[in-house]
Amino acid sequence: MNTRIIISLIVYALWIVVTLLGAKILLGGAEVPLDEMVKNGIGWQFVAAIVLLVAFILARKWNDLAFGPPHSVLKVMWFPVAWLLLIFSVTLLTGLPPASMIVFIAFNTLLVGISEETMFRGVLFRAFVTQYRIWTAIIVSSVLFGAVHILNVFNTGDLNGALMQSVPAAMSGILFVAIVIRTESIWPAIIYHWLWDCVLFILLTGSQASGVDANPAALEGLGSAKDFLPIAMGLPNFICGLILLRKVRDESFREAEARRMSEAA
Repeated sequence: MNTRIIISLIVYALWIVVTLLGAKILLGGAEVPLDEMVKNGIGWQFVAAIVLLVAFILARKWNDLAFGPPHSVLKVMWFPVAWLLLIFSVTLLTGLPPASMIVFIAFNTLLVGISEETMFRGVLFRAFVTQYRIWTAIIVSSVLFGAVHILNVFNTGDLNGALMQSVPAAMSGILFVAIVIRTESIWPAIIYHWLWDCVLFILLTGSQASGVDANPAALEGLGSAKDFLPIAMGLPNFICGLILLRKVRDESFREAEARRMSEAA
């Protein structure tokens, strides 16, 4: 294991502490549902996590994290955007939360998108790919992305909910890293991650505001299957990611990286 991977794992550990412990401090040690964390105020723990990442990136001079202009955006993003628009259309049926909540949700999920993409598809993915094969880096970074969501149990107290969030997160992580590789930029992944989280939290908050969650009869037709809705929603992302990555090999990836770095120099 090379020095960069070790340092990146240290950053990962610090990032977890800042994000989760920061939330715990801001919440006064209380256990709060995830939607409550993003809809009622600014998530300063997310700001702190971004500051931490920027500090390490600048200090270590990691200039290969693909913060450049993207390529082939329409070719890569048409299906993810179509799927996201379909999910967003559901929010129009369940109802939207108050405008003030939408503003906080949009702002906080933007912070989360920047923080998580920089951490996982930036710092960690680029560290692992310096030593291991491309698919090893893809899988490990996606698994770590999914695993970190289990730790939300310390803030929410809901282990089942954290587990149900971690699986689709890992599945969507495959799409996020595919977007980075295929567009040769982290920005489309940040934007899609932001919009994905934003739409899901608006859907959740809007359904609660309209009484869907409060009315068991509204979901009783789904039975126990409703617990697996997050996985079902993340499955198209996972399949799309695999399709986008189907021709990715070590040689083609490293050739593209060499070209990108030469163009950026």
